[in-house]
Amino acid sequence: MTATQETHAFQAEAKELLNLVIHSLYSHKEIFLRELLSNASDALDKLRIEALTDASLMGAGEELAVRLEVDKEKKTLTITDNGVGMSHDELVSNLGTIARSGTKAFAAEMQKVKAAADKDPDALPSLIGQFGVGFYSAFMVADDVTVESRRAGLDKGCRWQSEGLGEYSVEECDRAERGTTITLHLKAEDDGDERFQDFTEEWVLREVVRRWSDFVEYPIQMEVTRTEGEDDDKKEVQKLETLNSQKPLWTRSKSEITDEEYNEFYKHVSRDWNEPLTRVHFRAEGVHSYTALCYLPLKKGMELFDPSQLESKVALYVRRVHITSECAELLPTWLRFVQGVVDSDDLPLNVSRETLQHNRQLAQIKKRLTKKLLDEIGRVLKNDRKAFLEFWSEFGQVLKEGVWQEDGFRDEVAKLCVFPSSWSLANEADEAVQGFTTLSEYTSRMAEGQEKIWYLSGVDEKALRSSPHLERARGQEVLFFTEVDEVAMSKLTEFETYELVALDKGEAEDTDEEKASLEASEKELKKLLKAVKKALGDQVQDVRLTSRLVDSPACLVAGEGDLPPQLAAMLRAQGQAVPETKRVLELNPTSELVKSLDGRRKDEGFDDTCELLLGQALLAEGSPLPDPAHFAKLVAKRLL
Repeated sequence: MTATQETHAFQAEAKELLNLVIHSLYSHKEIFLRELLSNASDALDKLRIEALTDASLMGAGEELAVRLEVDKEKKTLTITDNGVGMSHDELVSNLGTIARSGTKAFAAEMQKVKAAADKDPDALPSLIGQFGVGFYSAFMVADDVTVESRRAGLDKGCRWQSEGLGEYSVEECDRAERGTTITLHLKAEDDGDERFQDFTEEWVLREVVRRWSDFVEYPIQMEVTRTEGEDDDKKEVQKLETLNSQKPLWTRSKSEITDEEYNEFYKHVSRDWNEPLTRVHFRAEGVHSYTALCYLPLKKGMELFDPSQLESKVALYVRRVHITSECAELLPTWLRFVQGVVDSDDLPLNVSRETLQHNRQLAQIKKRLTKKLLDEIGRVLKNDRKAFLEFWSEFGQVLKEGVWQEDGFRDEVAKLCVFPSSWSLANEADEAVQGFTTLSEYTSRMAEGQEKIWYLSGVDEKALRSSPHLERARGQEVLFFTEVDEVAMSKLTEFETYELVALDKGEAEDTDEEKASLEASEKELKKLLKAVKKALGDQVQDVRLTSRLVDSPACLVAGEGDLPPQLAAMLRAQGQAVPETKRVLELNPTSELVKSLDGRRKDEGFDDTCELLLGQALLAEGSPLPDPAHFAKLVAKRLL
């Protein structure tokens, strides 16, 4: 009976990426072999893990390996593994779509990829790696790719074939062995292309494997021709040779490993073309013994804020046997950008997912590893401010989640957080700060007698710089919180015994002299406060005078327990129910505008003037107007 062949169109995003890879990637073509060998290694890992619970999937003593074969006449390169294999549905899912779903994230990022590739073709490999779709890189060197695979536990195999032109076919096939074979029909040599590499040449394949896949723990084998014998008795023999060392890098002494080897291993485990920022490599001895090799990357991947990918990217090994590629129990979610491996000497090889979740040893490893990584980030902050700020611009928002989460590291993470401030922005050229300050640096500059760390939160940093609330700080330094700062830092009520206080909340703490002056002003402007409150109605909670404003006529202040308006708006945008809160309008009794307003309480346009004053206070702090059209009409009316 002849198997029925199905023809499918590539998912739209996959087709777009294929076109981008084939036509925009001019150099580093050997990346395709790294990606295919990494996929083969993953398939071998999966088989070994599944065989722990189903011994029938793998024969006793069976060697797991990857094999390369070339045919110079047919110009083909074949990569075969005896791993877990793929079923019909898995072939369609894994090779016909992007990350198994046409996500909005991909559509949004594709334009960035195109722009980056146009500017710098050498940047494209790292972008391709971000999508986890390295298989498509095969079409850089091949004009026809055939994949034959048989899933462990199934009797029949399946064949996938495509020329990378928009369609692919899938059909059932007879395959005796479990695993996957990928056959690449290589493109013809381009005599004018100096970057051309003949991937049917042994030395080319050997060099690419050594460079990119030397640390793959499974043997990458190839049958080679060797001449043996003496003079007249020489003959050519076929020998199966292993091209990679297979020695896991983390098992070697740090003094024996070069920076280049460390960096290449990072690229292997992360699929990131860029070099890492730094690394942590240590061996723990004692009650529990393990080795950890983890990296801090320089650039974030597009999955960083994907809510379905919040788990740790650190792989767990037990005595060099791969257990899981993403062990959530090894690091908190706010370090999910960290890449690397942890190899335990003590965990059982058949450790289950449920056991991992409740294993006390893993909890101890997590605590130690997290501390080591935070120390390393702190070292970079201290010794290389520029490199740290580049890292912070990529991962700062995620790291700040560690202040919010209650897992014992709040203070340590808080020490690494940097913010723009009224002082640091005035000293941007200072190499020691470069426009940002830590909480420790802030406290070191505090004025004598200052007991609080002042901050101001908002969406726009530029608006915060000129906010009227700054006047309430009376010249003392103010931190500017933007993005997720207000959410994260809400759990940090004090730092080094100093209370963190929002400038736009609560009543000002006045001196006795200021209180006396304010009481006098309140008696004088009592009728004005009452009239403004009546004019604004339920738009404000109350209207009162303040001694903190210097130049600005008015500002809006929230209650001590109220959500900041920016945070409330963000929560509403996420569909969460947030109670409506009204703020207090504070007036500056020394302002000429406020003084003149008192004399116009009975004027016909008094109510409009009060609304203009309220709108001005909102705009000055960077908040949106509730009714911009109405405000514009009031301004136009006043200009007549």
